[in-house]
Amino acid sequence: GIRPAVESALMAAAVVVDAAGDYRQRNLKPYVRQVVQRFGKRNSVNGAAALPARFRQQLAAKLMASRWFARHIVIERWFLHRGQPAIPAR
Repeated sequence: GIRPAVESALMAAAVVVDAAGDYRQRNLKPYVRQVVQRFGKRNSVNGAAALPARFRQQLAAKLMASRWFARHIVIERWFLHRGQPAIPAR
């Protein structure tokens, strides 16, 4: 979503500034740690992945047909991460 993209860019910029021109891996590694801490590990498997694909598709179609689900879950929670506190200011 937009918010994670902006937040990860802010984290990257802060790490680059802190590196002070020395862009060796050890100086850029804090970015990876911060991203994992903020957003979790990439490609982590959730419970829905264990369901058969056909069932997941049918369930997704029904859920996406719901205006409430699309607005509150997809947009506000998954896309905007509205319930998550802001990253701390530097």
